[in-house]
This record gives sequence, structure tokens and C-alpha cells, in this order.
Amino acid sequence: MAMKSDFIASVSHELKTPLTSIKALTERLLAGKVNDPTKMHQYFSLIDQDSNRLMRLVKNILDFSKIEAGKKEYIFEDTNITEWLNETVGDFSKDHLHDQTHIIKNFESNIPAVSIDRDALSQCINNLLDNALKFSTDSRSIEVSLTRQSESVIIGVKDKGVGITKEDLPKIFDKFYQGTPSSRHYVKGTGLGLALVKHSVEAHDGKIEVESSPGQGTNFTISLPVSRKVINK
Repeated sequence: MAMKSDFIASVSHELKTPLTSIKALTERLLAGKVNDPTKMHQYFSLIDQDSNRLMRLVKNILDFSKIEAGKKEYIFEDTNITEWLNETVGDFSKDHLHDQTHIIKNFESNIPAVSIDRDALSQCINNLLDNALKFSTDSRSIEVSLTRQSESVIIGVKDKGVGITKEDLPKIFDKFYQGTPSSRHYVKGTGLGLALVKHSVEAHDGKIEVESSPGQGTNFTISLPVSRKVINK
């Protein structure tokens, strides 16, 4: 019961922040208090950014509900993984233009096509990038890598943030788990993002791993098989 109450409180907070921002910016625009075209463009950009943030949050909740009910479906398509990942990271960057985030892309050439659910895996990458940004310190630099190892394609998301404690590390993929509240860098969230990532990656016959230590940043790696015969799962 306490976990359910904490979840509701967390979701309410996650919804309230962007909604408050959208309302404040919209009220200023409607009141005619912003006349400078550059400033207006900035306001519209922030509204778009917060709207996308809300959409990602709602999608996480809806997809989690489907997973819990055993109704989550995946549609796989042969995909140019380099183009897909480049587009996914680009869309995330556009939504965080005002966060002073620097994303470094380190993609190997000649990466083979992989059969993936593009929407589901894009959601995974967004959740990992959101986490990296959320737990960044002064260095808001994130590296996204794409490599091939034998018969697997490896996607890495590495940050230079606060890191994860040894105690928290085994639990981070558990649903509703949000870390240790006593931590100096504790950031409250819904506790759904990484649980969704794990489920989606495993639905692709893949594997997700994490390496981290306090003060040393965090490195998530997603391994996807190059050859897979499953069409729907």
C-alpha cells in the first residue's frame, strides 16, 4: 500500500512540473506579454519540450500497465540500426535544447540491420538518456555508442553523473525502485523507466547490463542479437 501511495505521489509530481511550466508560459503568451519573436520562439520551444516530456511519462505508465496485464505487444522490423539510433538521439537532443546537455555519438561503421520494435527501443533509449541527464552533476555530457561484438549489436549510454551505490545496483531494474532516499543525490521519479527498459530489451532476446560506482558515472549497455527469427512477441 505504501509503495502504491509513493508511486501515485511520484507520478503526480512528474506530471505537475511540466504542466505548471506549460500553463505559466501559455498564460504569458495569451496575455500578450511576449512580443519579441526570438522570445516567443523560445517559449514555444519550451512548451513543446514539456509536452514531449508529458507524452513520454504517459507512455511509460500505459506500457507498464500493458506489461502488468500481459498485453504488451512488440512489432519487429528489419532496421538500419545506425540511422534509427541517430534519429532517436537527435529527437532527444531537440527536446533538451535548454538543458545544456552535450551528447557525444560514437558509432562504428558497417553495423548490420537488426530486427527491432523501433518505438519500444526508442522509448528505452529515451529512458536511459533521461536517467543520465537526471543524475548528471556539473558535467552534462553523455556518450551514446554503437558497436558490434560477434553476433550482437551493442548500444551504450554512458554518463559522468553521480553513479549508483553498490547497495542500489542490484535493484535498479525492479519496478517502482527509486534508489536510497538518504542519498545526497537522490532524485525522485516514478520507478518505471528501467523496469520498462529491461522488459523491452528481453523481448528482443537481448540483454541489458550496467556498470557504475558513486562519483564515477554510469554505463548502461544493451546487447541485441543480429539474427533473430521472432516476428512478434
